[in-house]
Amino acid sequence: MDFFTRSRYNPIIVPDPAHEWESLKVYNPGAVFHDGKYHLFYRAMGQGIDWHSALGYAVSEDGERFTRFADPILDRDSKNPLELRGLEDPRITKIGNVFYMAYAAYDGKVPRLNIATSHDLKHWQRHGKAFKDFDFFREGGVRVRWENGKPIELYEPKPGVAGDRSKAGGIFSEKINGKFWMLFNEYRIWLANSDDGITWNIIPGPFIEPRKGTDLFDNVFVEMGPPPIRTDKGWLVFYHGVNDAMQYQLGVLLLDLDDPTKILFRGTEPIFSPREKYELSGIVDIIPGAMKFIEQGKNQELKRLLIDAVRGNFMPQVVFTPAAVVINDLVRLYYGAGDQSICTATASLNDILSTII
Repeated sequence: MDFFTRSRYNPIIVPDPAHEWESLKVYNPGAVFHDGKYHLFYRAMGQGIDWHSALGYAVSEDGERFTRFADPILDRDSKNPLELRGLEDPRITKIGNVFYMAYAAYDGKVPRLNIATSHDLKHWQRHGKAFKDFDFFREGGVRVRWENGKPIELYEPKPGVAGDRSKAGGIFSEKINGKFWMLFNEYRIWLANSDDGITWNIIPGPFIEPRKGTDLFDNVFVEMGPPPIRTDKGWLVFYHGVNDAMQYQLGVLLLDLDDPTKILFRGTEPIFSPREKYELSGIVDIIPGAMKFIEQGKNQELKRLLIDAVRGNFMPQVVFTPAAVVINDLVRLYYGAGDQSICTATASLNDILSTII
């Protein structure tokens, strides 16, 4: 099933060679609709030995044609070693008059979920790590490494690498029973809650795990998508499922409105899948060797690697979706296509809900 209609303007944002910080890759945006405009916050990368991700900012009145700011809205703190390789994959939620941004700070080895807040979307206060005590493997996490196009499960961290990896935080748009709630992480998805929306406590054990089965779209790993959407039926959750063919697709859950630990429905089919040329290939982060050539600035070698990945059938196919803006019955996704450009697609919320039994 694919409910979404892609924009005729896709890709709507592409790398800009005039700005080194976004000259190679733009992808994985968060978004919010506020004061009659769409506000997009996206991950951007340049290349070279000091490559890192920064967060760009763009604004649109129609949701498809954006005006970009020349400088990042948020960049790494050069004095913070946990941000050595920058800031990644923001997701935005408004609760009351405060905007909450959940994003990953990456030191080159481990991503860690961070929180920032704003009242105007232009000035952000950073609050540091979302979790003070989270151990990925101790809490049941399982990583996946691809070797020769096949997934290999990893149950222990690399020697000398911290085990507090966390990312992909989707904060619910309302408090539930007096607390903030969030779904987060990759490979497995956990639930967490908070008294202040800044410091979070996890619910022990993975909440959503891959499902075993050769034909399932989420049989290798799962990762949180956009912030959950409140509907009359329950909290609608889009999440990424990755299969053994390295396809990133969007699945759906429905959670109880008053008890988000209760799953009411989990779809067996994806609702959005890669199919267009700009989604079927790109400078995808997980291709072995890609980041090395980015760091070394070896563009010809990088191009050959990407060609080999397509020919060898180990090119990941990616629609990575950290944002879903809902206006009346219209759901507008913003997603990273092939880890290299930003696209948008729309669907009817009622059509999606009609598939939920």
